[in-house]
Amino acid sequence: MDKSGKTANKALYIVLSIVVACALWLYVRNVDNPDRKISISNIPVTFTGEDVLNSNGLMLSREAKASISLEVQGKWSVLSHLRRDNITVTADLSRIVAEGSHNLAYDISWPGTVSNSNLSVLDRDPFYIQVEVSRCTTKAVDIRGVFTGSVAKGYQAGEFSFQPAAIEISGEEAAVGRVAFAQVTVNRKELSESVREDMSYVLIGQDGEVIEDKSLTVTPATVNVSLPVVMVKEVPLTVDFTPGGGVIGEEDKHLECEIEPSSIVLSGSEDDLAAYTAINLGAIELSKVVGTGTFTFPIPLGQDVENVSGVEEATVKVTVRGLETITLETSNIEIVNVPKGYTATPVTQSIKVQVRGTEEALERVLPQYIQVVVDLKDLSLPKGQNIQTAKVNLNGVTYAGVIGEYKVSFLLTEGSGG
Repeated sequence: MDKSGKTANKALYIVLSIVVACALWLYVRNVDNPDRKISISNIPVTFTGEDVLNSNGLMLSREAKASISLEVQGKWSVLSHLRRDNITVTADLSRIVAEGSHNLAYDISWPGTVSNSNLSVLDRDPFYIQVEVSRCTTKAVDIRGVFTGSVAKGYQAGEFSFQPAAIEISGEEAAVGRVAFAQVTVNRKELSESVREDMSYVLIGQDGEVIEDKSLTVTPATVNVSLPVVMVKEVPLTVDFTPGGGVIGEEDKHLECEIEPSSIVLSGSEDDLAAYTAINLGAIELSKVVGTGTFTFPIPLGQDVENVSGVEEATVKVTVRGLETITLETSNIEIVNVPKGYTATPVTQSIKVQVRGTEEALERVLPQYIQVVVDLKDLSLPKGQNIQTAKVNLNGVTYAGVIGEYKVSFLLTEGSGG
């Protein structure tokens, strides 16, 4: 016989062997079909009734992962249908009403193609499922932010805010009690704009260490984090001067002015800060400064920027140096804008007035150059004797002026006037 004939016979033998094996297998399964025993290991246990357990304020102390092993007897044709992944084992937690250690019986369900009557469970290991149950609690913990990055030059990071402001954690009482707060960490470099996004967090314990406990339930899983980053700018403080008392204003060599603080730092958007080149505190009447005067001003700011320095008031110290002072007496007193139907008669007949200025200017000052005016416009005064602050002017002389404050007493009576 040639080689091709031998090859054909070999192939025929192989086919016949397979047919015979299949026939024997079908015979054993459907005709002989003897009882057999098999062992199936690592069948997972499913816990039911956990919602009822939780509603009683209880929980499994740690993640419950259990499995069992079975030794089963039955016809071989039935046993061949059994696998680890089609056998269901369930243990019911709903009947547990107290914390501690509990042994649970469990139920075994076979696949739909297998009937209980066709099987016998010879052995099971373990016979009961042991679980540890503890008291469950829930508490809210604050969220804190940590910025470990950096901001760009001329910018400043503000304070964190979170939505929601706290999270809820649930779990075993002892585990929940170890949690002090939740922490969000932002690590960005050279920030020049605010951070607003949803971020995850970690739990921090009373000892300051991170807690990694999968048995704890946290809600929500992320929080909306806002970290404002704004531009900062140093802005000088200034004051205006109303000339008087022989001092013409800020450029006068006889005037010294110190502002404390001299500047403050503001934060805000680039557009808002562009409007702040200086902050004017107000005006100081130089005629009221005798020697050295100290004035306190609030620092005015709009709602568009924030005072990072935190200083709300500024102190202005004004000193006039190098001028002479003389005292002159004048009786040139006038009351103007007397209400219609009234007459105002001065009780004060003369006033001693201080005049300050350079030596050359004071030599030219005469009493008749001084005018004392009491203006009753827009005043509501009772009949009888009144006293009001007067405006005192020095006319006809430069580099000299009246200093101080003066009052005039007068009698207001009904009669012709106004």
